[in-house]
Amino acid sequence: MPLKYSTIIKILKDFDFVLVRTKWSHFRYTKNWYWVTISFHKEYPPKTAKSMLHEISNILWIEYKKLESEYNIKL
Repeated sequence: MPLKYSTIIKILKDFDFVLVRTKWSHFRYTKNWYWVTISFHKEYPPKTAKSMLHEISNILWIEYKKLESEYNIKL
């Protein structure tokens, strides 16, 4: 099941990430010294979505499984 762009943005905003710049279809969100670049797609393939969620969970020091269960993500 693909992950939607709106879900990724919701996760980032819930954890106080701030949009700092955009360039074409790429959006850079930052929190403290960490940043994440998200490219705009309506849906992400499971492998890409999993990689993005792992990156976000590492920045936030949260277990990947906890993040997955909190937002009801099934990949």
